[in-house]
Amino acid sequence: MKKRILAAFLAAAMTLSLAACGGNAGEDAAASGEASSAEEAEQTAQLEETDPVYGGSATFYYSDFNNVFDPAMGEAYTYSLWLEYLWAPNWGLDDPDTYNFDINTFTVDTADGQIAKEWSWENYEDGDGYSDLYVTIRDDIYFQEKEEEYDVFGGRNLTAADVVYTYSRLWGKGTDYCLGEEPFMIDGDWYNRFEGIVDYSLDDPVEQLGEYELVFHLATESESRLSELIIGQVNITGVEWETLTSEQQNDWHYACGTGPYILTDYQAGSYYKFERNENYYDVDDRHPENVLPYLDEVVLTSVTDNAAAMSSFISGDLDYISRTAYLSDDQASELISSMDNNLQVFSYENGANALVMKCNQEPFNDERVRIALQKAINLEEATTAYLGYDIEDFEYASLWAPALTGWSSVEDWDDELISEYTYDPEGAKALLEEAGYPDGFEFTVAIDAEADADLFQLAKSYFAEIGVTMEIEVLADMMEGREVQGNSEDTRQFNMTVGGSTDAGFAYQTWASDGFAYAVYAYDTEMDELLASTRDALTLDEQAVSAKAADQYFAEQHWAVVLSGQSVQREYLSTRIRGLENGELLSAYHNFKTFIPRLYAVE
Repeated sequence: MKKRILAAFLAAAMTLSLAACGGNAGEDAAASGEASSAEEAEQTAQLEETDPVYGGSATFYYSDFNNVFDPAMGEAYTYSLWLEYLWAPNWGLDDPDTYNFDINTFTVDTADGQIAKEWSWENYEDGDGYSDLYVTIRDDIYFQEKEEEYDVFGGRNLTAADVVYTYSRLWGKGTDYCLGEEPFMIDGDWYNRFEGIVDYSLDDPVEQLGEYELVFHLATESESRLSELIIGQVNITGVEWETLTSEQQNDWHYACGTGPYILTDYQAGSYYKFERNENYYDVDDRHPENVLPYLDEVVLTSVTDNAAAMSSFISGDLDYISRTAYLSDDQASELISSMDNNLQVFSYENGANALVMKCNQEPFNDERVRIALQKAINLEEATTAYLGYDIEDFEYASLWAPALTGWSSVEDWDDELISEYTYDPEGAKALLEEAGYPDGFEFTVAIDAEADADLFQLAKSYFAEIGVTMEIEVLADMMEGREVQGNSEDTRQFNMTVGGSTDAGFAYQTWASDGFAYAVYAYDTEMDELLASTRDALTLDEQAVSAKAADQYFAEQHWAVVLSGQSVQREYLSTRIRGLENGELLSAYHNFKTFIPRLYAVE
């Protein structure tokens, strides 16, 4: 069957905050930022183009360590260079107008087969939608061979049965694997994610047709929803995984997949070490004569603070400073000047840190209180003087990423709405008094370990100016943060990002009243309808109208107190690592496992 290319639909990205370490840029922030940008352009332009080479190693900054190695773990919470998806971004597309490389997502019309080789939709007999997604997987993919004691898969060939098992396990559906009781879930609810897309009324929503053929039975006519099935990045494992005990499944030694790298060592909170999978099948999109990966060894290491990251990077012990190590303009200029005019510099649009409130609780059920908290935040000061970004880069944040979706409503905000996001402590006090809190109030925010604690400390000082006391509790990890978010009776508020790259399905899960990851407990039917219309739209034009309305409505309701504006941020790749083009983002999420095999080291 002929492969059908769907219209663009945007993939999910991470909603929880990433670590950020900033410094004071001072009064010269804008000037230094302009100089830094010019230096960056010159630096990148001066890099000598080379052909890919094999061998060597690379060390990358990483902070998201955990002790869960089950394939059901979402990519957003663990590196899994040893696992793969059915579909992945097609990095052979070098046109940034087709694929927006400086953002952390990919669209279904740029999706390429990873494990999937061919796929097609079958029309209903009356031509009114789609009924099934047929997928043929590659026949030359093999599981990695581990040390004998931990070698569960024995290096065998991957088949359609493994794909069917993977999805059946996550959905709790599938008679061939004695499933059907409860969906298997660790950090993400794949059952709800695909509800309304695949036909859960069947005992087997996904079935094996042949050794390398399978079919997903669908329950939707919406192209935007069908897209979610492809860009929903599910890690594929094999049926042998079911034979392991829970203890073994949480032991890194058993971590095994079909990916380009084999996990060979791990120290919680310290490092991951990977070695090249000599039996890997995939090739470099841009150099199809080359079998991946290029690097022999990849190390993901913990760096505790900004200064340590810079020092290690300059000395050559660290090959890349990722988006989790934010630098001020002054620090960026220092870094660029120290790298001897041979530093790759890339930029990307970042979502904004936010305090999210549970609107079923007092005082957050009063919109005047929520607006008062927002007016207490000096967004421009927090974005420039604290985070060190250029004022020209400042942009208000709502639901969608402006550069990513075209769904942002910010440019259409009227003066009244803009004023509600403008620093005005006296106006904030007046609103609190009107709402019955003339002396302010106290509350606690629980932030995950990867959040920017210093930025929340800054917000605490802003709130203190209007008589509101915010206590900050730092949680052990993101999973604990999910527990705080998911309990409507827990009086702790929590942190997230807004205005980041997110797709309609993920937004529905987070901000709609019946979404499984519902965040604000406002139970707002108007927002529910807007998000449902965005998620279920039959055409992209219809989807854009609903999405833009949802973006503005989200901003008007003030369910989240935005702590800084959106901004363009920099990331840096060392003098010896090559393989990125067109400003592509080497991201900790979604793109990372696709990029790493395509990077190579030069002397």
